[in-house]
Amino acid sequence: MNRISLVSFFSLVLALGAVACGDDDDRTDTTTDGSTTTPDMGGTCNPTVDVENGEELCGDGIDNDCDGQPDCMDFGCDGTTVCENVECTPTGEENTEAACSDGIDQDCNGFIDCRDFACAGIGDCGFEGSNASCTDGIDNDNDGNLDCADFDCMRDGAGYYACVHEGATNANCADGMDNDGDGDIDCDDEDCNREHIVVCGDSPVTDPAAWPAAVEAACSNGINDDGDMNAAGREFTDCGDFDCQNTLETDVCHDLPAENSNAACSDGLDNDGDGSVDCDDSGCQGEAMVVCADGAPVAMTEAEITAAANALCSDGVDNEPTNTFVDCADFSCSRDSLVTVCPVENTDALCADGMDNDGNGFTDCMDFSCSRSLSVTVCADSAENTTAECSDGIDNDGNGFTDCDDNNCANNDAACGNNFPEE
Repeated sequence: MNRISLVSFFSLVLALGAVACGDDDDRTDTTTDGSTTTPDMGGTCNPTVDVENGEELCGDGIDNDCDGQPDCMDFGCDGTTVCENVECTPTGEENTEAACSDGIDQDCNGFIDCRDFACAGIGDCGFEGSNASCTDGIDNDNDGNLDCADFDCMRDGAGYYACVHEGATNANCADGMDNDGDGDIDCDDEDCNREHIVVCGDSPVTDPAAWPAAVEAACSNGINDDGDMNAAGREFTDCGDFDCQNTLETDVCHDLPAENSNAACSDGLDNDGDGSVDCDDSGCQGEAMVVCADGAPVAMTEAEITAAANALCSDGVDNEPTNTFVDCADFSCSRDSLVTVCPVENTDALCADGMDNDGNGFTDCMDFSCSRSLSVTVCADSAENTTAECSDGIDNDGNGFTDCDDNNCANNDAACGNNFPEE
């Protein structure tokens, strides 16, 4: 099953099984009579259909199923002519509060605002990625998908035991069991038609010992193996496919460098493994981007790039129309290695001095520039990620999530691997 039909199914599940919740979460709530209220928008929405799909419903400007996503913003409209004919021109990354709340698909990946993984944790887009948040009846990340209908809750091997699905692993698709209870077993379940599943298809790999190499090959062969694409016809291939990004059966798509700096956008490499190189990548736009113009490369020496980028990042002008961040307040400037006019917080010394060096409101290991940097070592012990910490019943890092409910424990197979609890 491709992503379009899978998500459309989830949209139907969500519409049929929405639950009532309080008005203190600033999320869309469904009442007992089926109407929907949106506290931050006011008023009541009365659904006229269970799921919004079809040419007429997807082009009438109305949120017919009251999921907060009208017309082409609704996953149920994926594949309709009225939505497929919509041209999309990338205008930048979708990872700021402004870009995650404007109803525009800046990066043209088919996911708008809170439905884009890049918006998780930004503005009104919270996190839905723990056993607790995946079973609380609340749309925590405000993407229109509730609990196990949310892709975040189905991340393969991440310890989210509340949301077992057939296509999580190759083992699930070859064990002779109906793991998700939908009546379909193994390769008969369309959930097993995924980029990283190699035990199904025309040439199934049956030897478990060969699965790791086969999965790595499937996620790096330049082929859209599961045939999924968005409504605009853009295919999701290799590391550009969530299947390969989230699976723990290969790390070929894990911790890849971003393709969003002048250096990465002019090196001739597909740094993030999404099938797009340099200026063809939607990430190669931004406040400091000078090596690309309108999607075409601009020939410049490194000295010219450095001078031009620093000039743009210190001119007091918002040169990137997709957000409202100026100069060093824009990630395009603050995270570009060739930009020297912006203060940084990304070295062992700066991440341990007790100061907010880059002025973003976060100090030392509380700053993602420190805690998520591959070159910073002083923050390695700040997260809850050891087997002992992930199984002691204590919120060791004080982030509100304990043990396997903490995303930091997701990759600890010993404590939170694919050992689903017994019923």
